[in-house]
Amino acid sequence: MLILDVAIVNVALPSMQRTLSLSAENIQWVVSGYALTFGGFLMLGGRLADVVGRRRMFVTGLVLFIAASMLGGFSQSGGMLVAARLIQGFAGALVSPAALSLLTTTFKEGSERNRALGIWSAIAAGGASAGLILGGLLTQALSWRFTLFVNVPLGLAAVVLSPVLATDGARQEAKVTLDVPGAVSLTGGILALAYGVTEATGQGFASTKVLIALALTAALLIAFVVVEKSSSQPLLPARMLRLRSVVAGNSVAALVSVVMIGAVFFNSLYLQEILGYSPIQAGLAWLPQTVLIMVVSSIGARIATKLGERTLIALGTLVLAAGMLLFLRTAPESDYVTVLIPAMLVTGIGVGLTFVSVTMAATAGVPDRDQGTASGLIGTAQQVGTAVGLAILVNIAGSVTRVYLPQGAGAVIAGYHQAFVIAAAISFLAAILALIVIKRPSALPAAGRAETVLPRPIQPLSAAAQSQLLLARCGSLLPPTASMNGWPGGS
Repeated sequence: MLILDVAIVNVALPSMQRTLSLSAENIQWVVSGYALTFGGFLMLGGRLADVVGRRRMFVTGLVLFIAASMLGGFSQSGGMLVAARLIQGFAGALVSPAALSLLTTTFKEGSERNRALGIWSAIAAGGASAGLILGGLLTQALSWRFTLFVNVPLGLAAVVLSPVLATDGARQEAKVTLDVPGAVSLTGGILALAYGVTEATGQGFASTKVLIALALTAALLIAFVVVEKSSSQPLLPARMLRLRSVVAGNSVAALVSVVMIGAVFFNSLYLQEILGYSPIQAGLAWLPQTVLIMVVSSIGARIATKLGERTLIALGTLVLAAGMLLFLRTAPESDYVTVLIPAMLVTGIGVGLTFVSVTMAATAGVPDRDQGTASGLIGTAQQVGTAVGLAILVNIAGSVTRVYLPQGAGAVIAGYHQAFVIAAAISFLAAILALIVIKRPSALPAAGRAETVLPRPIQPLSAAAQSQLLLARCGSLLPPTASMNGWPGGS
């Protein structure tokens, strides 16, 4: 449901804009409002799951998400719709880490957890493609409002089935408190960062708004570090950061999110603006990769037990880098089957292998009492990587396009190619990081090695789906009148 909701409103944006008389500047908040609150409150949601109870937060978040979806579906103004999306994002930040930590604490490490999380991965990948396709179908057949109403039956089904989950056990600590100053400073810092990089995609990093947001980010994150050092029960326990696999896993997760957002974002632009695909056709174009990710994630969950997360991360990121370089074959009139499909399938294999093993590393050695925090942390790493990475890649691609001669489709594709090269280099860097930081399998205790924990549903295709949503904001890389048949001389 969460991944579906990230993707499904993309095709509905023009209809929303017409119905509610939203300006071009305000319609983007239907997208970025959800992303801001979702990414900003993940760590807080993870800590609340550990302190208040995972099932309790799971159900609470679901009820709030359902209510916000109904509010959005019945919206009579742009402000009402944006407010609903903000609440949806906050509710998603409560549900996501609670859901993942429920799986990691319910199933024992080993083949049992691997099988459960293999199913989790398949549903996550399927939800991303379903969102891209259903958004167009529901909008055309019914109304844009049903892209929000569709969450109601899904959410209610999850609430009805929630009693099968383990009850929240009593905490062993004599007194458990929530680190409010730490939560406020970290959440505020992430929100400011997300806002700053979102603005940077349209205005550039030299914009006054962006510079102020980044300065506020730095101040709040420094305050967070200071607060955590003096807190008796910090939001992010230092014991977690002393685990090399946790640090490496989250670092690699952020880097891989940059690569994946670059692959899908620029190729979605390529499919629609250069090859002339409709949004629905562009969504269907990613279906083969989605199916492959579902299969490879399930297989990777079993391979990881034998090879270890260190080797599987390195293998997956190297395959992902190779796939990014295959996208350099794209041209103004490339064939989908012979040019795009091979690159999509190779990147799909890389993603399927990488995200399984990355989450293994990010949760290895973390006790059950901190699993919610660990789930929120890796989600935050992925969100930050997606937001910051997209802003950087968009600006790089745009700068190449502006100076490329002659202008036109070739200039735009040259910008995309530069972004692909940088993304491949980032993926290669992630492989080196994993090999250096994560211990060799033989150095790990035989019974203590972490098994598989798949990423929360914003990954890997959560990034892919979100790139479709950010299309409206970052489309300035292409001339507004560009089409597959003719291009203006300027950029």
